[in-house]
Amino acid sequence: MIRGTTPTLKFILPFSVEQLECAWITLAQNETAIIDKAMSECTCSDKAITVTLTQEETLKLDCNCTTEIQLRVKTISGASLASRIYKVDTGRILKDGVI
Repeated sequence: MIRGTTPTLKFILPFSVEQLECAWITLAQNETAIIDKAMSECTCSDKAITVTLTQEETLKLDCNCTTEIQLRVKTISGASLASRIYKVDTGRILKDGVI
C-alpha cells in the first residue's frame, strides 16, 4: 500500500453478506487503529465486502511502519468473526499531500 493513493480492499467471505448485521475493516500501525471503515462505508455484494480508501486516509499511514488490515463481522445470528491480520508494507511518496 502506498501513502496518498486510493487503494481498494476486497474481502471474500465464505457466506453471503446478507447474513451480516455489521462489519468493520480496520487498518492499524504499531497496534493502534489508524483507519476504521464501517460496513455502511463499504460496498457489499454476494460474498464480497469492498472499500476504497481516500488519499486523506492513506496519508495518515506512516511509511516507516507495516500496515495491518483486518475484517471483523457480526452475523445476524450473533456470531462474531474476524479475518486473519494481513500485513503489508507501506510505501512512501515523493510529493506529499493530496493531489
